[in-house]
Amino acid sequence: GQYGGTWHLPDDPWMGNLRMIMYDPPVRWNRDYTAYIPGLVKKWEFSDEGKTITFYFRKGLKWSDGYPFTMEDLRFWWEDLATNDEYRVIQPPWWSHNIDGTLMKVKFIDDYTISFTFKEPHWNIPYILASGFWEWESMMKPKHYLKQFHPKYNSEMKNYTTFQDKDKWWLNPEYPVLFAWHTVEYTPGEGATYERNPYYWKIDTAGNQLPYIDRIEVRYVTDPEVRLLQAIRGEYDATFRGVKDPLKIPLLKEKEKSGNYRVILWKEGAGAWPGVTVNQTYNVEKTKDPFMRNLLRNKYFRRALSYAIDRKRVNDVVWNGMARIQQFTISEESWHFASPEGKKIWQEWANSYVEYNPQKANELLDEIGLNKRDKDGFRTRPDGTKLELILDVRAGKRVFSETAPILKKNWEAIGLRTVINTVNKATQKLRGAQSIYQLRMDEASEMDLWIYPDWVFPTGTDPCRRMWPYIVRYQITNGREGEPIKKGSVEDRLMEIYNKGISEPDLEKRNHYIWDAVRIHIDEGPFCIGITGGQPSPVVVKNNFRNVPDFGVLGPWAVGAPGNTNPEQYFFKR
Repeated sequence: GQYGGTWHLPDDPWMGNLRMIMYDPPVRWNRDYTAYIPGLVKKWEFSDEGKTITFYFRKGLKWSDGYPFTMEDLRFWWEDLATNDEYRVIQPPWWSHNIDGTLMKVKFIDDYTISFTFKEPHWNIPYILASGFWEWESMMKPKHYLKQFHPKYNSEMKNYTTFQDKDKWWLNPEYPVLFAWHTVEYTPGEGATYERNPYYWKIDTAGNQLPYIDRIEVRYVTDPEVRLLQAIRGEYDATFRGVKDPLKIPLLKEKEKSGNYRVILWKEGAGAWPGVTVNQTYNVEKTKDPFMRNLLRNKYFRRALSYAIDRKRVNDVVWNGMARIQQFTISEESWHFASPEGKKIWQEWANSYVEYNPQKANELLDEIGLNKRDKDGFRTRPDGTKLELILDVRAGKRVFSETAPILKKNWEAIGLRTVINTVNKATQKLRGAQSIYQLRMDEASEMDLWIYPDWVFPTGTDPCRRMWPYIVRYQITNGREGEPIKKGSVEDRLMEIYNKGISEPDLEKRNHYIWDAVRIHIDEGPFCIGITGGQPSPVVVKNNFRNVPDFGVLGPWAVGAPGNTNPEQYFFKR
């Protein structure tokens, strides 16, 4: 590559796009999503049958202000922040707990070596640290800078308010980082500027220090239509999620010449965009409706809902025919399904219960006892009382708002009265936390289920999401809230597979466990009803902006795209 230039980029105040470019975790995804490779660590080792993981960080790493990076920085994260009861903003990460809820033991061996020890094997820990920016970002704490704002080290600090304000590297020009670029200017409400890190540790194959590009200028542009107009005018040098809607691809392609850019079609990685999540832990205590809970847990009812959906209609109306009709899955590009056998089971999963067959849907509903109808022709409960499905639809989501009326029409055609319940983000989160939603419009993608398991397994980090919210709430509150898994249930079978999988050192055998879980989803599902998936995702790149690969997956954020494609090697060709 060639040195120089300023990369102009759109983003929002959260800076999600910029933070995905700054992808330099200890372990990282490779460029084609087939393996995890060393990043800030040169290697990692397991001992004690997978109960202890030792990380060997590269010697000579420096923060962007030239100060050495050592395990004292990680000690600061663990002892002064994560396990500090007085500071609750940064807590021990979800992966740091043993199965019994106690914390792992952390040993700081020397300046470059750290180990985590658990009570049981945790073969997936290194791979978790490769996830997006969030896992490593909460650990990347420069002690030499941040300690001046910490009450333990500065008696003038009576609380953590100043610390919390300063602990935002993407907004704070004083904050030293390990990334290829560091913040030099921040203007609230407008944007920020980042310049090359003079102490960045990577070089190219010719020995030249990276990054090639001198500066990144980020402009806050939250309106998607404004982003689109600016993109087709050629105002962005490269944007990966700035113009994400696949429907904009024809217009973007049409304006390529006048805008002096090219459109590269990466993958969205969607296994369901959209899909309908069916609540498997519907809260009877709050809703006082055990019948609805049992109905939502009835696989024949869920299959009836699936058979009733006119997916071709959704594809034509919502996607102009560019999507793929399929059942809910995780991303086809996931390394779990890379082998011929894996591809085969993924296809079977994607094709299950996707036939548009209202007659079959009606038969299934009759067979499970929903064979009574009211004067308007809608099915009733067996006791003759009103039966009503409530579909939560997140406001402001084009795909959801355009799909929901089609679903309502399809389901009412088989006698199921359906109410579209438009909710904002906060309300959706609350209804998930209380497990009181019935059906919810959703979008699904994931590349590694051992890292983020909750699309397939009844576990995870967020009790507001997915199909088993109250079971997850029970797990993360150590039984104080939520509901436990019942012995012998579908959830119990899935968790048995999950616990075996995270204790299995062999990667290929772990994939086989995923296939076993998918088989349960096929035989007992669907638990989330997929409608379409496989959409392309437009990447807009100026013609002189080089080293951007032709293939990438943007939907599952955990793989770090575009950061896993080494943006420090992007350059402007002169």
